[in-house]
This record gives sequence, C-alpha cells and structure tokens, in this order.
Amino acid sequence: MYVVSEIGINHNGCIETALSLIEASHSAGVDAVKFQKRNLSKIYTKKVLTDPNSAEWNIDYLIPVLEEVELSKEDYLKIKEKCESLSLDLIVTPFDNDSAKFCNELNVSAFKIGSADMVNYELIELCHKFDKPLIISTGMWDEEEIKKSINFYNKNFKDMEFFMLLANSTYPTPYESINLKYLTKLARLHSLIGYSGHERGVFIPTAAQALGASIIEKHITFDRSQTGPDHKASMLPEEFKEMVLNIRNTSLALGKHKVVNQAEKLAKESFAKSAYAISDMKKGHVLRRKDIVFKSPGKGIHPHQLEEFIGKKIMSSIESGSCISDMHFEEIVKVSSWALPSYSKPWGVKCRFHDFEEYKALNSPVVEFHCSETDLNVNFNTYAKNTQLVMHAPEIFGRNLVDICSDDKFVIKESIDLLQKSIDKTLAISKYFNHKKPKFVVHLGGMSLDHVVKDRRYDLFLESAIENFKKLDFNSDDIDVIPENLPPRPWYLGGQWFQYGFMRSDDMISFCNHFNLKMTYDVCHAKLHCNHDSISLEEYTKKVMPLVSHLHLSDARGIDGEGHQIGEGDIDFDLLFNTIEKSKNNDYTWVTEIWSGHLNHGTGCRKSMHNLGKYNKII
Repeated sequence: MYVVSEIGINHNGCIETALSLIEASHSAGVDAVKFQKRNLSKIYTKKVLTDPNSAEWNIDYLIPVLEEVELSKEDYLKIKEKCESLSLDLIVTPFDNDSAKFCNELNVSAFKIGSADMVNYELIELCHKFDKPLIISTGMWDEEEIKKSINFYNKNFKDMEFFMLLANSTYPTPYESINLKYLTKLARLHSLIGYSGHERGVFIPTAAQALGASIIEKHITFDRSQTGPDHKASMLPEEFKEMVLNIRNTSLALGKHKVVNQAEKLAKESFAKSAYAISDMKKGHVLRRKDIVFKSPGKGIHPHQLEEFIGKKIMSSIESGSCISDMHFEEIVKVSSWALPSYSKPWGVKCRFHDFEEYKALNSPVVEFHCSETDLNVNFNTYAKNTQLVMHAPEIFGRNLVDICSDDKFVIKESIDLLQKSIDKTLAISKYFNHKKPKFVVHLGGMSLDHVVKDRRYDLFLESAIENFKKLDFNSDDIDVIPENLPPRPWYLGGQWFQYGFMRSDDMISFCNHFNLKMTYDVCHAKLHCNHDSISLEEYTKKVMPLVSHLHLSDARGIDGEGHQIGEGDIDFDLLFNTIEKSKNNDYTWVTEIWSGHLNHGTGCRKSMHNLGKYNKII
C-alpha cells in the first residue's frame, strides 16, 4: 500500500506551514507528500481572472484563493530538500503545461493528474514524455468518460505507467456519493487502481484497500476550520480514533455506480477545460482545431469531445474569447425569441446583474436577481418599468456561509451586515422597476459541516434566528422580506452540508408569523426534505401555502438532488399544483430554478417554462 499525504494548498501560501505539514506527514508514516502547481494565466480566461464575478459565484470565490496560495520556485526547492532529508517521495499536480515543465525540472517522483484534467490529453502526453509514473483521478467524470480516457491512454501512450484513482470531487464528499464498489469495475478497466478521498473520517481508505486500491491519497491539515477549499475535507491526527462511527458509516459508502452530482458539475466548470474561440466566428463557419484553445471555466466542449465537432458548421456567431458549447451547433433560441405560454400569475426568470440585458427582452412581470457579495457593489442602472424586482440575498460572504443562527458571533455579525447591505441595495435599485414593493429572498442559516450538532435543537435555531433578525433595519411598507425554506443536504462551496434549521414547515411558519412575514416556497427544497424525513409534500404544501409570496419551481431527486428539470425528478406536479390551487392563495409570484438553466441563452429555463405550460391556469 502506497500512502500519499495530500498537502495541496493547505499551506495557505506559507512555506513554513508547508514544511511543517511535510514533517507531520512523515511522522504519520506516509510514503509521499503531494502539492499543486498552477499558472493561472494559462488555465483561466483573461476575463475571469480580471473579473471573477462575471462568472458563477464559485469562480468568484475560487480565483482569489488560488492567487493567494501559489508557492514560488524557491519555496519548491525547499520542499524538495525537505522531502529528500526525510526520504519522502514528492508528487506534484500540474494544472497546465508550464507547471508540468516546472515539476519535471524539480525532479518530482511522479505526476498527479487532478480529476479536472483526466481528459486533458495534451497535458497527460507532456507528463508522460518526462518518463515519470502518472496518478490520475477520476472525479467529475462518469464511467463512459473514464473508459474512453483509459482506451485513449493505452492506444496513444502504450508504455505509460499510470494509476487510476476513484475520486469524488466534492469537499467534503457525502458517504452516499463515494460509490466505493466502483473500484471493482475500475479494476476491470485498468489493473492499477487507487483511491483519493475527500470524505469525513478515516475508515473509507481501509475499505478501499480491501477492494483493491494500491494507492491511497488523503488531505492533511492542522486546522480544518481554516479558509480555503480543501481544509474542511482534510484529516486531523485524532480522527483515527473514530472507529465506532466509521464502522456505522461504512455501509453508506458501498455504492456501485459513478454518479456526477451537482457539486461536481460546478467543480467541473471551475477546474475542467473546454473550448474557447481564438477569434470571432460567424454563423456557418466550419470549426477547425486551430480555431480554439482549451481553458477554464469548463462549461463547453471538453477535450475528449472535440473530435465530434471538428468539421461541423456553427449555427450562431461566436465572439473571440467565448466558450464554445454543443449548443452552438444547434439552432439557438435567444431569449428575445422565446415564445412562452400565457400564465395566470406574475412569472419571471432568475438571472444575474451582468446578464439581465438579455433576459430583459422577455418583459417578464418578475425578475429575480441571485446576488453574490460582489454584486452588491455593482452600479445597476437598467430600467425595467413593467417588471417587479425580486432580490435573492447572497448566501456567502468572504469564505463563509450566511447564517444568523450560527454559534460563531463573527459569522452572525457579518451575516447581518451583508443582509442589511443587500436590503439597502434592493431598495436603492427598486426605482428602476415597477411600483410594486420589491421582494427580498433570504436564507436564514442553520447549516453545519458536522453530522451531529451537539446541544442544538430546532427551537434553539429558531430563537437565535429571531433574536438576530431583529438587528436588521427595514420597513415592511417598503420591502417584503421573504425567507426561503431550505433542503436537508445543501451544496455549498464545492461540498455537502447538513441543514438543521428552516427545512421544516413548522420552522418557517413560526418564524414568519413572529415577524408577520410571507415566505419563499422552494418546492424542490421541500421535496428533498420530505424525502429525507418520509413525509408528504402535499401536507407540507398545505401548511405553508397561506404564507407563500414567491415560488421557486424545479424538480427534486432523492435527498440532495436539487434543481432538476420539471418532470425529471420525484415531484408529482399534478398533485402539487392541485394542492396549490386548493390553497386559495392567489397572491404570489414565481420563477423556475433549474440547475444551470441560465446557460446557452437560458435553454434549461425556457424548457422548464414550457413544461409548466400545462399548469398555466394555476400559475
């Protein structure tokens, strides 16, 4: 068994911390330590690097972190020297070609290829030429993509020594998403396999070894509460004592399928490469290899898909520096050309400030802006006089979650300050919209990375939220603050959390009644909660509908499958809308909230609006 201690970027950019983590890893008896090397200008687009907020909020969060933690050449020489003195192998993950060349000059023991680059054949070919073993993770990709990559390696790099590691690129990974039995399938595809784990606890690597893994990789940190994407998924020495909990949780990890969850889809966008246009291309242009460069975010055609599109005509113009997706080879229906059903209630779309100009063409009765912390500083001055404003407050400040019922006084203070700033922003821009009161959607908190929250009960979450909510300054005559019900296993910052407050209908009703507020009813979140607690969505809906001022509509699957397309999940929409109609509440607005529904000119959003057309007499 070959054990790798993944230090990664948990040194936070400090060489002294990096060296101390090497020493701690050596004391634990590992065979190797691993770091990461990046040249961001070679990975991400110029637009994203200069204005991260122009991309998704996870990109806005990620870029500053990566800029802060990059170590210098001199630092890596010290790391190499430390490893040699302790007889440890040094492994580094290069995220671009320049970094791979640097690692070769450093004379690393092996190259680690991160999950995002499993299909980055150019990078893998370069590392192979340096005549070092390759360790390749498979997170973010499904079984067919893994098979295709292994076949490609065997065909084109016939003498390459490489290991394929089962991984899930969620930080931390829920046990039910690990699918550890897939190791036996992976072993049939390739003889050298291993496991790279990001889950809580320490027992899963032992199970992986029993299933044939010959390499184990886990993150290490001195303090899991530190900022950064990897700390919360890292191991502390004392965790080895958690045997009983480990045994009870093992059964959750033995899935048989490789499933890419929502958090991994975001991770794929953040880290994977896809095709971008080198220059402007007009409709009818035949795509050539020289027309594109592979960069992140990876929201378009991935390297392993390229051969499917070379030689095809694009069906819409593409500007230089724009992402190229499969939708560019189909007739794209731009927002200005949508032909939607007529609805009986004020309907709308979700968007960001930076793409509102496109969605404005709909002249929808409602628009909901989902804001990041950075958006609050954007100078918004676009008029939409026929549209009612709905603002969704940021869910993240800095690298923390908004939570007004937290145990951390700093989190509470910063959450209140951010929400107050968001309310003020909503009121400030409401003059650009119609005369109706703006609505303000807010998550109140009550989430935790820990499965068990000691000494915290539902009533204590509620009491804390009520006390801290009083600190907000607003007039109900000027703005409708409408808290949103939350799911049991939400995805934040690339990982899965546990929700303890404001899932239950009773929590929402008690809080709203205390302040005489209405609420945002997210039917997807409610269904996930109902699945988790084995209760009826119909009964949940009956209880909350008298308080509902705004609906979020999407489908749900299981206990953590958020934002599925209408009709593709577990919700019985006939029964749902029948229940809503019987509630006699006719005073609400609604939007759809499909996962990544805004991409490709709102393709997913438009489809959901048509799927809901059969219920247009109710909504």
